[in-house]
This record gives sequence, C-alpha cells and structure tokens, in this order.
Amino acid sequence: MSLARSYATPKAGLKWNELYPALCVILLATAPAIFLGEGNRNNGLIAFMFISPFFLIRARAVSIEGLLLVGFALSIVIFPALAHSGDVRWSTVFYSLMFCALFMSYDVMLRGGFLRLTTFVNVTRYLIICYAAVLLIQQFCVLVGLPIFNVSNYSPSLPWKLNSLSAEPSHSARIVGLLMMSYILGRRLAEKAGERITVSRKQNALVWSCFFWTMVTMVSATAFVMIAIVMLVYAQRSHFRNYVIGALLALVALFLLPDWLTGRAVALALATLTLDYAEVLRADHSGGLRIAPILVLLSYVEVFSVEGLFGNGIDSVSHFLTRHIWGVKEGATGGALLALWYEYGLIVFLLFISFTLKATAALKAPANFVIWFVLIFLGTVNSQMTWLAVILMYSLNFYSRRADRMERLR
Repeated sequence: MSLARSYATPKAGLKWNELYPALCVILLATAPAIFLGEGNRNNGLIAFMFISPFFLIRARAVSIEGLLLVGFALSIVIFPALAHSGDVRWSTVFYSLMFCALFMSYDVMLRGGFLRLTTFVNVTRYLIICYAAVLLIQQFCVLVGLPIFNVSNYSPSLPWKLNSLSAEPSHSARIVGLLMMSYILGRRLAEKAGERITVSRKQNALVWSCFFWTMVTMVSATAFVMIAIVMLVYAQRSHFRNYVIGALLALVALFLLPDWLTGRAVALALATLTLDYAEVLRADHSGGLRIAPILVLLSYVEVFSVEGLFGNGIDSVSHFLTRHIWGVKEGATGGALLALWYEYGLIVFLLFISFTLKATAALKAPANFVIWFVLIFLGTVNSQMTWLAVILMYSLNFYSRRADRMERLR
C-alpha cells in the first residue's frame, strides 16, 4: 500500500479510533471550573492521564522525540533520588511523569495513523468556537447580573476579565492563540497533502470572528502578544495579499484593545530589555511575575558544580525567590524552565529543552520559535498549557513531514 493511499481521507467526522488522541487535545486545551482543584490543577485531565499508559501497548517503535522524553523522565527520577534522597517531593515528579506518559501515548496514536489531519483541524476549529461561545455566555451573565457560568479566578473589580473555558483569562488568550495558529497551519498542510477539509468561507469567517472576539474582549494583555503571533503565522509563506490582510487585521485588533492593555505590554517589553527584574516588576507587576523570576535565576544557575549539574532539589527556588520578588506569598516559585535547571540540574534542563525544540520544530520557523519561547520556555514542566503547545506543535510537525513525503511521491 502506498503512502498516499494509506493516508487517504475517508468520510468526514470523528472515528472511534480517533477518540483518544482527540480527547488528549480537548482536555489539554480546556479547564472547566468544575474540574479545577488546588492551584488550578485540572482534576479532569489528571484522571484522564491515569489511563494514558494503557495506550502505550500499541507502541512498535519510539520516535527520536520519545527517546529524549524517556531520557528526561528517567533523569527526574534518578538524579533527585541520588542527590537529594531524603528530601524529594515525589508527587511533583509523578505529576511530570504523567504528562510524559500522556505525550508518549499520543505519539503512539498519531504515528499509528489514528488521528487524521482533517480531524485535528476540526478539533481546533470547534475549540475556538466553544471558547467564544462560553465567553459570550459569561459576558451576558455579567451584563444582566446573573451568576457567571463556568467562572474561575474572577475579580468583580474587573467585571469583563473573564476566563471562558480555561482557568483564567491569560490562559485563554494563550490557548486560543495557539489553537488558531494550529488551525491556520493545519489547513495549509491539508491542501499540501491533498486532503479535503470541508470548511466553507462562512465557517472560516466564523472561526476568525470567534478568535478576534475572544482575544479582544476578554481583557487580557497576553492577547496582544498572541494576536501578533497568529498574524505572523498567517502571513508567513503566503502571498503579498495575506501580508496586507494580516497587517490590517492586527491593526484593527490593536485599535479595539484598551490603551492600558497595549501600554502594559509595551512597557513590559521595554523593561525586559534592561534585564533588571526590579524594572520589570515596576513596569507591570502582574505580567512581570513571569519574567522577573527568570532574570533573578540567571544569577543563580550554575554549570561547573554538582548543584549545577544535578540540581539544588525540588522546590528549592521557593526558598529564596520571595527575597527578590515583592507582592507574592511566602514560598512562591517561578522562573520558567530556568527553575527546572536550578532544581533538577543542567542535564535534566538540556534533555527537556532538546525534546521540546525537536518536537515543536522550533528552530525551523520564526513563528514556531516564538511559540516555543512564549508557551514552553516561559512555562513550567507541570503545566497543561506547556504540554498542549508541545502536542499541537508536534502534530503539525508530524503532518508537515508526512505531507512532504507525499508530495515527493506525486
């Protein structure tokens, strides 16, 4: 059977053998309030991850990305056990291993042909629409004074800052931006591979309308960054007309966003260039809480020492971070993936960096690298948003390689 024949697109719609990988994407992309537990952990996703190892029985071979992830998984068990045997919070390690197992099982299903590109694109499309629909319901509740549907992390002082289907508005901005990018690139890959995706102009216009409505009206400064990334993706490798349309859409979105939101984003960006964490916090304390800890940790991480190679211990960042970052609770942590380096060591850090760079093809396209940096490097290992970014980008990378092989066969 030829490669083109084996991936021929049958009838549209979700097939039973596509249910598991589709659920992986859906559950990583959403966090309904009913499932949120302590620290905004998605208990629904955690329950789903418990069953993910059962899908590894289909594995016949391990991808390069899988090998790097296995190396990472082994290292986060072995190194803390050897270097900090009496002070290891194994629940944190086990949580990381659950995410690793989820990716490995998804990888097995994807490479086994159990998720068609058409299904992948439709899942991202429906998720974008669902985010807008839930946000509209929440906005209606605020407007008429009803109890807000699916509300989470809400402050009455900012009545229109709503979370939609994730834990908080900034999460929704990242997720919807990532889904939109996946939808755009997925449709292009389908055309390249000769697969038919039945999305009319009206349906496509609806997706774009839902995207912009969500990003502009959820009152999140993060939306400003994600709109720019989506426009970059939309314009890359396109006709000049698409560059013009993308620029116009971005300008319209900027004019619709409140001045204080765009001002915060610009002020934060300029402060970051100083590499001074205090300046970053003064520019925008809320947004700076993601960047300032990274700047602090730059002076703590080491290379040529035992601690630098094997880490200072799980949660060790929380022992000193509040001495530098004001306005947070005692014991707070942060520092993005530099915290992984400080707590687990350089070897673990490099394994995870190598895995994510390879899985997302971050070094092959500017937009991929920006997504990797914003959603993965600036994230944490035990974050569903980090793994959503990895899985979506890995899927696009997989479909791209497959489309290239099919194109060579034609």
